[in-house]
Amino acid sequence: MTIPVWQALLLTLLALLSVRRRFEGWLYLLQLDEYQPSRLWRTARRRLRSNWRWQLLLAAAALALAVAAAWPGDSSRVVYLLLATLLPWGTNRPFGKRGELNWTNRARRLAVATAVLTAVLLFFALWSGWPGAALMAVIDLVLVILYAAAVGLLAPDEHRRRQLYMRLAERRIQDVAPLVIGITGSYGKTTTKLFLQQLLDSPESACFATPESFNTTLGVCRAINEGLRPEHRFAVVEMGAYRRGEIAEICSFTHPQVGVVTAVGVMHLERFGSRQKIAEAKSELLAALPATGVAVIPGDVNERDLLTAPLQARAVWVGRPGDRWWAEEVGAGPDATRLRLRGSAGEALELALPIHGDPIVADFICAWATAVELGMSAETLAQRATRIRGAPHRLQVTQLNGLTIIDDAYNSNPDGAAAALRLLASLPGRRRVLVTPGFIELGPLQERSMRELGRQAAGVCSHVILVGRIQSAAIAAGLVEAGYPSSQLTVAADLAGAQLRLPDVAGPGSVVLFENDLPDSFLESP
Repeated sequence: MTIPVWQALLLTLLALLSVRRRFEGWLYLLQLDEYQPSRLWRTARRRLRSNWRWQLLLAAAALALAVAAAWPGDSSRVVYLLLATLLPWGTNRPFGKRGELNWTNRARRLAVATAVLTAVLLFFALWSGWPGAALMAVIDLVLVILYAAAVGLLAPDEHRRRQLYMRLAERRIQDVAPLVIGITGSYGKTTTKLFLQQLLDSPESACFATPESFNTTLGVCRAINEGLRPEHRFAVVEMGAYRRGEIAEICSFTHPQVGVVTAVGVMHLERFGSRQKIAEAKSELLAALPATGVAVIPGDVNERDLLTAPLQARAVWVGRPGDRWWAEEVGAGPDATRLRLRGSAGEALELALPIHGDPIVADFICAWATAVELGMSAETLAQRATRIRGAPHRLQVTQLNGLTIIDDAYNSNPDGAAAALRLLASLPGRRRVLVTPGFIELGPLQERSMRELGRQAAGVCSHVILVGRIQSAAIAAGLVEAGYPSSQLTVAADLAGAQLRLPDVAGPGSVVLFENDLPDSFLESP
């Protein structure tokens, strides 16, 4: 039985107000997931699984009210529907959220489209009576479905806008005419980009680089359109990929002449499915290089044949003895890493770099080799290298309140974590503490990699603080397998909780490694 239209309209308004926090929360998570419905579905599964008690309470209460509202001849039907519309407000328990929704134009368009779809659906469900209460039982799933539908509805318009931004960026590059250097890799992209910018930049030959982690198509477009200036002789463009074709798309309007592949690893294995497919995605940069171009590639990459199959440019291999450049006698201290940089042409330079960690040194060698290929002298580069800055939150070593802090919060791969533990073991300290939630998006390798991290940590750390009981369970299992004492293990709900417990296990003179920090879409409910 239906209810009066005016009552349905009023209940629809109340329901929209009740789900407002959920509505904005799912839009925030969709934004973190690059507006990709497939990624939002994975986020939704994690969130609802973590939040299952409140979801069960919402569903049970809403279904009970639906049964009551469906009772024949019950004059209290509207009251039951009213209570149902208020349930989402009373049972909303989102993940702990540290960031805020960025109300970009795209976010506004999606919000309006989804709000209209939600309002229409709520109105007809509430107007029908008990279906309105039943709808509230699964309101989170409904919102995820409607956001996915809105993305699909707006896709043609977003594609048109995307093409416009790409044409504008391509025109800016053509007008300025810098030498474009593309950088991609499973990890190390941002650090290598920052190093290369510092090595190349000078008053005589200014170097532009895409800021922070602006490495998607629209991010690169925005960076170029807003930041590339006539004085820029070089343009360093970071290129990320969550699926095949993304790097090729960025190359289609940036037209790189030099390419750098920093690494091929298992990051985002869950999305690509195999290391081979990851290598094929990274090879899109090499395929875009002209025959007169240069490609700088680590010599130890396992997928060499796949990576270089489309390459026409000249390859410059780095990292291993006998390559064009490699490092020897690497030693880390609290303030710098000292090494001997060797070259295949007989070069041998003693350098003291204010950076730390094997992966960061490898990134530096990629940047150095690229700068040399672009005509920079080794003497000039050696001078600039002494003042080089690493990227924030990537094996960044600082001193704070008597502690040595290794900030590796932006790392999420097994190779990098192993290197960070080696750095933790090498720095002088009374105690060595690891704070980590582990890895994400490693697909079938997730469990094994997390357990291995636990086993590695057991041999280095005097105390381990794990972040997120569900997320870090496999690390705890690895610690147990290695015979690690339970008294030296702490599990915190979130990073803030881990930091509160840190003073109890790390006194002055200790070294603390913060290994990875999860995006909000992976946070667990308290």
